[in-house]
Amino acid sequence: MLVMNVALAQQFKLSQGVAITQFQYQNDQGKLVDGLKSGSGLAFQLAFHKASLVDTTKQKLEQTPFSIYLSQNTKVAKLLSLINYDLGLQFNQLNAVGDIQNNAFSYQTDYLGLQGKLGIRIPLPWKFAVNLQGIASVNKIVHGNQLLLNRYEDLTQDPQFSQIKFMAGYGGELEKRFSDRLAGFFSYQQTQTLNDQPEGQSTLNFKPTMFSFGIRLMN
Repeated sequence: MLVMNVALAQQFKLSQGVAITQFQYQNDQGKLVDGLKSGSGLAFQLAFHKASLVDTTKQKLEQTPFSIYLSQNTKVAKLLSLINYDLGLQFNQLNAVGDIQNNAFSYQTDYLGLQGKLGIRIPLPWKFAVNLQGIASVNKIVHGNQLLLNRYEDLTQDPQFSQIKFMAGYGGELEKRFSDRLAGFFSYQQTQTLNDQPEGQSTLNFKPTMFSFGIRLMN
């Protein structure tokens, strides 16, 4: 019975969209390099979704100290029932183009990562809802090339790209519930790499903006 209850509580989210990425390159003198322009690529996310930190209906049937506390503090219980989180995988193509002194170049990269989101879902009329989220992720390049002067360079061997990228940011979802088992949503998120900028060394930061459509499956 316990296994069945856990299975019934599982929810999953799947989304697909586009990532528009700004490369921010700072040279060893601390100056941002001009000439880089945003590029676009695909973005996929698959996540386990916990719709609420607290099931208020279930808590009313229990007599644990925490349940008793929530029954005496209805505002806290209501707030916890609105908080949700995602844990999952993401695949993003973080690309850019540019030119310096009439020499055109481009970067094409594929990153695989683990992502977590903590949000608060605000119900709206007609089965709509807005989900405001804080986002954190860890990403690793799996494929990448730089085209420069008619030559391709493998970016997986470049320390600026091959190092693990930690990202943080924010996002939001506009969700529409279609049935007890299906909801659709439009998602926006803005993140940025969290790299140290040591004096006397060049650094590269990514700032991707993602737009996507997705579904939430409820058992």
